[in-house]
Amino acid sequence: MTRMAIQRLVRGLCSLLAALALSIGLAHARYVVLGHVDLSFYEVTAAVVQQVLERLGYNVAVKKGSHSEIYPRLAAGEVDLFVAAWLPNAHAKYWQQYKDDLVRVSRLYDDARLFWAVPDYVPAAEVGAVADLARPGVAAKMEKVIRGTRPDSGLMIGSQRVFEAYRLGEAGYRLAPGDPADWIASFNDNIAARKWFVMPLWQPQFLNKAAKLRILDEPHELLGKKDSAYLVAHKDLRQKLDRRTWETLKRIELSVAAVTDMDYLVNVRKMSPREVARAWIGAHPDTVTYWLEPED
Repeated sequence: MTRMAIQRLVRGLCSLLAALALSIGLAHARYVVLGHVDLSFYEVTAAVVQQVLERLGYNVAVKKGSHSEIYPRLAAGEVDLFVAAWLPNAHAKYWQQYKDDLVRVSRLYDDARLFWAVPDYVPAAEVGAVADLARPGVAAKMEKVIRGTRPDSGLMIGSQRVFEAYRLGEAGYRLAPGDPADWIASFNDNIAARKWFVMPLWQPQFLNKAAKLRILDEPHELLGKKDSAYLVAHKDLRQKLDRRTWETLKRIELSVAAVTDMDYLVNVRKMSPREVARAWIGAHPDTVTYWLEPED
């Protein structure tokens, strides 16, 4: 090989390496870590956000965990975006602890709510409010274990307040936080046996569509008033994203009904969250087009 040919080869290799480095740099720049609490209604919401980011050319890594696992990772910058912070009530504990490192991006839906509910076959005349659970005649018929989700959730933190305020332990009840799968299994078993039972619940959640439930009155609002669910980012993410992407994220808005329907499809129809999100996006082209439109 001549000296000139070697020089051309070296120049070609340098150009190739430079192009490769640029490509790697661009790919890294368009990389987002999306986090969510590991419950299915959060997962379907995150799947919608993920697909929007992918349409904008981003590689998206998804991380999930309990409330107490995800919030510190978000505050540390290990997670860029989080679905979803319930404010000002359910996630108040975590927001107060980490808010200096976080920023609200968009309001994903309103009317998020925590409550206790009973099956509608339990007569409303006997059990219409949480206070009724402590009445001897009602307590004698009710399943005494009140099963819930993980103890670090806003639902169970608030449910502990309810349990203590109404002195349900004295009536023989036990509040039992646990794995969400066990909570659902217990619900299905109790419904099949037509037992009288109460369960901590929330909306949006598929059981509100899959089952006939009645929300119990709790006038002291120990589970908090209605919340809004926010897409939240680490404070440094804005500098990583181009303007169009940030404006798109600010536009994303769903509804309690939409999330409930998607959660139902995952849990009852056994579709994957990705499939459900893709179907929802396909059914709402005008909405998604609005999200993706750049500012004039």
